[in-house]
Amino acid sequence: MTKDFELSVTSDKLTALISEEIWIDEFFKNIFEDRSGKVYTDFCKSLASYHYDEGGSPEVHEFEIIRSHFNTEKLTGEFTCAFAVYFFWGCSGINSDKRDTLTWKFKVDTQNEKIALTGEEPWVVE
Repeated sequence: MTKDFELSVTSDKLTALISEEIWIDEFFKNIFEDRSGKVYTDFCKSLASYHYDEGGSPEVHEFEIIRSHFNTEKLTGEFTCAFAVYFFWGCSGINSDKRDTLTWKFKVDTQNEKIALTGEEPWVVE
């Protein structure tokens, strides 16, 4: 199942993005710059949620946007995050980690000053 995430953005930041005063990579860098803030930590939780079925207690502490694209006419785009997932199995005292990437598509809603993100469909083992 895909994951959804919503960002509230001020109209001046949206205007700067749409008028190409700021590039999409810089735009998201500004949105996620406070690594201890709610937006950043909530997005890390969304990334970790892709790994809940793998056992342990997955956590993502940080991510990096490695690719991004924005269509100013359609107000849509996508970006890819690279991150490490840390797994903890408390009862056995085992820890492990792995690297992953996920691509998120987004649509800008200028009227409601929001960006709706939809994560990729996770790969399912049959």
